[in-house]
Amino acid sequence: MSENRALRRAHVLANHILRSPSPSSKISLVREVCLQYTPPEVIESYGFQVKEMRKLLDGHNLEDRDWLYGIIIESNLFNRKVRGGGKVFVSPAYNETMEQQREISMKRILYLLEKGVFKGWLTETGPEAELKKFALYEVCGMYDYSLNAKLGVHFLLWGNAIKFFGTKRHHEKWLKDTEDYLVRGCFAMTELGHGSNVRGIETVTTYDPRTEEFVINTPCESAQKYWIGEAAIHATHAIVISQLEVNGTNQGIHVFIAQIRDQDGNICPNIRIADCGHKIGLNGVDNGRIWFDNLRIPRENILNSVADVSSDGQYVSAIKNPDQRFGAFLAPLTSGRVTIASCAIYSAKVGLAVAIRYSLSRRAFSAVANGPEVLLLDYPSHQRRLLPLLAKTYAMSFAANDMKITYVKRTLETSKEIHVVSMGLKALLTWHNMRTLQECREACGGQGLKTENRVGHLKGDYDVQTTFEGDNNVLMQQVSKALFAEYVSCKKRKKPFKGLGLKHMNIPRPVLPTQLTSSILRCSQFQKNVFCLRERDLLERYTCEVAELQGRGETREFSFLLSHQLSEDLSKAFAEKAILQAVLDAEAKLPAGSIKVN
Repeated sequence: MSENRALRRAHVLANHILRSPSPSSKISLVREVCLQYTPPEVIESYGFQVKEMRKLLDGHNLEDRDWLYGIIIESNLFNRKVRGGGKVFVSPAYNETMEQQREISMKRILYLLEKGVFKGWLTETGPEAELKKFALYEVCGMYDYSLNAKLGVHFLLWGNAIKFFGTKRHHEKWLKDTEDYLVRGCFAMTELGHGSNVRGIETVTTYDPRTEEFVINTPCESAQKYWIGEAAIHATHAIVISQLEVNGTNQGIHVFIAQIRDQDGNICPNIRIADCGHKIGLNGVDNGRIWFDNLRIPRENILNSVADVSSDGQYVSAIKNPDQRFGAFLAPLTSGRVTIASCAIYSAKVGLAVAIRYSLSRRAFSAVANGPEVLLLDYPSHQRRLLPLLAKTYAMSFAANDMKITYVKRTLETSKEIHVVSMGLKALLTWHNMRTLQECREACGGQGLKTENRVGHLKGDYDVQTTFEGDNNVLMQQVSKALFAEYVSCKKRKKPFKGLGLKHMNIPRPVLPTQLTSSILRCSQFQKNVFCLRERDLLERYTCEVAELQGRGETREFSFLLSHQLSEDLSKAFAEKAILQAVLDAEAKLPAGSIKVN
């Protein structure tokens, strides 16, 4: 067999040499088919209207997105390159040091600030303002996730903490200066010893009634603030999440403002800051570590929308239940999960665009001896690798858009459901992004290893999404616990199910056909029934298993731990049902035309 292969290769080489033109004074170089590249859109027509498809997938603020694209490609700060046909391409530089990446990221932010990109991000309110902010934020993430993450720390964490946790006095003092980057903020919640377990944070803040000041301390090494974006170099102020002790009583987690640098960039007294160093991605973000040593801050620096301390040292809060008070402190962080999920899908779109375009230009092997080589995407195995991921990315894009719309129109009644849905979708969409990028990297073969082709670089940058703003596995446990609590509460009170998308459990179980045909499988009602039945079955099994374990004397928390497999399956079923519903809603709203095939 190896001898036959060798003879065939020799024959191919001989034919190639024999048909080579003899040297002449007029040499004409002609590219062979295997070396030619023409973008697919040049030689093939689309089967749909591209503008309509983009409108469907982006969902909102297309003009604002295009405006920002235009601002980005105008500046050499974004490494603009003019290629064939006069097209302008931009991408991060991939051979910069960590220090250079941090410097250029900040320069890009200041350039966008000068162009008015961040106008109203904190000082304007209402659904339209928030959707515009989300759209511009997503564009920044498509260019470079370091840029996106720095903006997220400054606006969505530091800025939103002041906006949601603070009151009028904080809004007037901080929001406009934050929007104008006169103040550069960071968000000091995570510690070396505590990440997802926010209740366990060890930083301690006590109140001194003699001076009317709060005193912040890092009592041990595990209490050092860790992975704090912007802390290593750029931040001047920090939101500090800390235990609050008043008159010897621990009142739980509270939120404070602390200045960590002066306007010249010098670290303030009673503070120590260290650099977290080089990372597998996001090296344009200066993550740092912070220690506090009897740092004194004014009494007014407690963000007091939930609780406050009077000048004489009396603790006051309208929310008496400590668990409810803790939940109130965390609820405003939902916006971070919403934006992480939507940015993950844009990353998957970029990866798929690269891999699919490559598969429409790269050829490999012939179907017949001496025949033309076959395009990668013409192989069923290659289609199987990429097209299901493309379909899932479409579906998750609809879900992300729905989640954003629901979030900007939130009310007190919908806040709990938004919180739970955002946890489930953040986990599923970020996991999907990482799986998609890995498959895209492999589908591009050796070209997938080149940094300029972006896929590997995206993997490094976006990997952390599965961890920050809540570890995905922990978030999914919280989803299943929320469903458990809703189920037990409704059963105990003998009330119908209302929240968390569980209304389908108020009606008898749908009966599935015994024989499944193609038309039945494509029926939207059948699909909804299947997804609802799966969720219903898993929720009932989960609650029964936890109750059985408790009946044997186990605590409820330990029973949750022992039922982890059902918990994971249930939370995944819940999130996937939400994605399916988003797809069906998008299809129902879409008129018949080039992008909707009946």
